[in-house]
Amino acid sequence: MKRFITFAFSLFFSMPFLHAQSSTSLAEEFAKLNEYLKNPKQTAEEKKKILETNVMNSVRNTLAHKFANPRKELKEIKIQDMQTERPEGTNNLFVKYKNYYISYSFVADPEKYLTSPVEESVLEKPAGADLSAAHTDEKQTSLSK
Repeated sequence: MKRFITFAFSLFFSMPFLHAQSSTSLAEEFAKLNEYLKNPKQTAEEKKKILETNVMNSVRNTLAHKFANPRKELKEIKIQDMQTERPEGTNNLFVKYKNYYISYSFVADPEKYLTSPVEESVLEKPAGADLSAAHTDEKQTSLSK
């Protein structure tokens, strides 16, 4: 009986130590699982599809306010009709669609997450505008004075 009580007593005091060791590994396992779920590995195809979805949703939302008949014209928008450029290492995106030039800023990486832009800037190029000689005459005349 004494052996049983001694065994039970020693087991009772060693339990917190065993529990503390398992909680450390449990915390590490939780952190690893959290990192795995937050940062899934994506293929190039998946990234391209997510980026295209973000571009299409953003452009449709932006141009819905510009068109006279948005329902008809927004259906005609295709990703093939757009030029996009994303500076490396940023969450910014530049899009050209017809005569519209649009700049978007995203909070999250638009290739990894489905997201909406937090900032946008829209410019409409006038018909017949020559951007190669934009305001060069004005700069030269103001310097010569």
